[in-house]
Amino acid sequence: MSGMIDTYKGYVSLQECDEMGHMNIQHYISKSSDSSYNLRVALGHAALNQAASGLGYVALEHHIRFHRELRASDLVTIRSGIVEMREKTMRIYQEMREALDDRLAATYVVDTGCLDLETRRLAPWPDHVRANAEGMRVSLPPEAEARSLPREAVERDVSLARADAGGMTETNRSVVNTWECDTNGHMNARFFMARFSDAQGHMWAHAGLGRHEQAARGLATATVEMRLTYLRELRAGETLFVRTAILKTEGKTLRYRHWLFSGTGEPACAAEGAALLFDKATRKAVPLPEPIRQRL
Repeated sequence: MSGMIDTYKGYVSLQECDEMGHMNIQHYISKSSDSSYNLRVALGHAALNQAASGLGYVALEHHIRFHRELRASDLVTIRSGIVEMREKTMRIYQEMREALDDRLAATYVVDTGCLDLETRRLAPWPDHVRANAEGMRVSLPPEAEARSLPREAVERDVSLARADAGGMTETNRSVVNTWECDTNGHMNARFFMARFSDAQGHMWAHAGLGRHEQAARGLATATVEMRLTYLRELRAGETLFVRTAILKTEGKTLRYRHWLFSGTGEPACAAEGAALLFDKATRKAVPLPEPIRQRL
């Protein structure tokens, strides 16, 4: 695509991989976040200019499709372009590939906003950002379109009362660390995903297929598509918790929902995901065991 520019080049380290033997989902967001800083420079909206302009750059929604596993030592590149420009927000497209074989690893559609750092509200994009964005225009390719999770799949009426009423179980309880915060002074999108990644083990255990059971059966899990909507900033020192529900199973796919709340019970992020079980030896998707399917 003519408007795409190089925004990231890196490597999958061993510590970025989990017990499934592939790069953990939080690091897909981590590398996407690093990529966005380079995109900002190309737009003339660099993080180093925030003090002078009073304007930042904030993720509002992520739609991610995970197309292939990435393993330790894989080389990674990300290219980015602008799908749509609005008054205060823009939609960007990012494409992650394994550098040596050029195979597609992940696609991202990210709605971002221009953040007034004093009022903490969205502000219009500066004129020069709009002008620079025109040279990076791209169309969304078919492989980035929703498969299991259209935009309306994300429940935006999020509240602790609704989580209680829906029987959503607690799957994470933690705190925002200072090193998890970015140049905007709030928790980076990577660490929202990190909380959901940490919650996954508790979710599968609640479903009756915890890590020990998976290991005994030679199984592992993988998320193949995810949508996240960011509802509130989280600052260093804030406590937080996640509530989770398994929604349904269709064929080999399991749908789940995570809601992240601040320690005071205010909703901070809503996420919907589609996951698979796979055989660790063949790396092929397999159906849920029948006792688990009946339980769900």
